Amino acid sequence: MGQSRIGGLDALRGLSALAVFVCHLTAYWSGLGLPHLVYTAAQVGAHGVDIFVVLSGFVLTLPLVAPGRSLNVRQFYGRRMWRILPAYWVALAFAAVLAAGPAWDLVVAQRATLWDVVVHVFALQTLFVPTLGAINGSLWSISLEILLYLLFPVLVLLLHRLGGAVLVVAAAGLSLTTWWLGTQFVIGGPFGGFLGDGHTLPMRLVQFVAGMVLATVLLRPGSTALEPSRRRRSQAVTAAAVTGAAAVAASTLDVPQGINLSLWAACGAALVWLFALFAQNRGMRALDKAGTRAYSFYLVHQPLVLLAWPVAALLPGGPVVVLLYGGLLTLLVVCAAAEVLFRYVERPSHRIAVQRFPAVVRRVQDPTAEAMSA
Repeated sequence: MGQSRIGGLDALRGLSALAVFVCHLTAYWSGLGLPHLVYTAAQVGAHGVDIFVVLSGFVLTLPLVAPGRSLNVRQFYGRRMWRILPAYWVALAFAAVLAAGPAWDLVVAQRATLWDVVVHVFALQTLFVPTLGAINGSLWSISLEILLYLLFPVLVLLLHRLGGAVLVVAAAGLSLTTWWLGTQFVIGGPFGGFLGDGHTLPMRLVQFVAGMVLATVLLRPGSTALEPSRRRRSQAVTAAAVTGAAAVAASTLDVPQGINLSLWAACGAALVWLFALFAQNRGMRALDKAGTRAYSFYLVHQPLVLLAWPVAALLPGGPVVVLLYGGLLTLLVVCAAAEVLFRYVERPSHRIAVQRFPAVVRRVQDPTAEAMSA
């Protein structure tokens, strides 16, 4: 069985973006003096990005699972770049004007430089770690995604030759090893902090690979894992609860990041399975529709959250009340900005991507052929 689309995933993507928004709201509005428990709980939302990475690996692998299918690398690169970069560049331009302008101190710690802008234009900030927060800190995950896209054809080949279990273990080992090296060695200059930094590809690869392997497990011929039976749903709920509890506990207890990211990879995979099983639920379909704006929402939310703080600080009431009312107003503003970006940039560029690069997946006559072709 092979599928190019599964319901419920846009809903998960949208909720993950909302979780990141809540995390940043409490982090950047630190002047509220929120109760420690509220702040700590909200910071779990930062791991919405972990879910994004797992989702990417899963969705990109879906159409390649069926026997006799291979990846057209040129078409894949073309479609991905058209899908991701136009909206990214527009959001970057908006953030760069703020970060380099006279009111830069509202959105960044130091005024953005030309070097910062150049690095971000080419989405290289996860290679040059000191630039991560120079313009819009949230854009680091787009840099990571693009690097993962470039590596994807090689990962597909390794997945078919080595198998999913070996690939996941190798990626988890890379994450742990990179973290350990970061504790032993310090790199200076523009690459300072690369080793062991949780934003970089070596650390995050395990999450992307987990999504890829999940696609092959759920959609392999004869699999019943996606049949929405009560038994399957119970299994998925249990898996999500157990892995989620382990990942949250690891984050709270400051477990080494190399292990923590692997636990969130497992949690992300369980959540993907869970949401896919509830795809036909009426509420899930509504969330799916809203979730189509998740990418645009994520791109614009951080600078708007930062700009909203001086206004929110003027609202009457205690910290939690200000957070709720100010957060709701900020959410509405972010949603409006995301809708504009989605309608006039993201959706049109996506359509162009499909039109210009329609054949990302090739059907080959020999089902045993390699899963990658140039």
